[in-house]
Amino acid sequence: MADRFRELLKTRDYIIFDGAMGTMLQAAGMKMGETPEVLNITRPELLVSIAGQYYNAGSDVVYANTFGANRYKLEECGKSVEELVTAGIVNAKKARDTVKPDGLVALDVGPIGQLLEPTGVLSFEEAYVCRDSKGRSSCGSRPCCI
Repeated sequence: MADRFRELLKTRDYIIFDGAMGTMLQAAGMKMGETPEVLNITRPELLVSIAGQYYNAGSDVVYANTFGANRYKLEECGKSVEELVTAGIVNAKKARDTVKPDGLVALDVGPIGQLLEPTGVLSFEEAYVCRDSKGRSSCGSRPCCI
């Protein structure tokens, strides 16, 4: 993955990334308040389809549906960060393998959703562990992280 990304950086004037996953999920019927990352398990075919559409539109890199996957956001959904991150990467790779085998998959890392001390209640150490757990969940699949 890293070698392919470096190759693109050296040989291209630009690299095309996908667009707004949340917008695509809403257009496909995701309800307000629904956790997008849970769809990686409950509606994988939808996520494969969306990733495939981005590859077909010319994206070199497609983000896995992992933007909000962290223990704070997911604590009420009954699924672990590891389960949802892994499923998101698998879905994006399925689309890539079918539509654009030389395409890349990226882990999408969004905000934790908590403010750090002293403004908020989250310590730096807690934030680090939260981020580290997401990265470790994807280590076996080796996507790039955005």
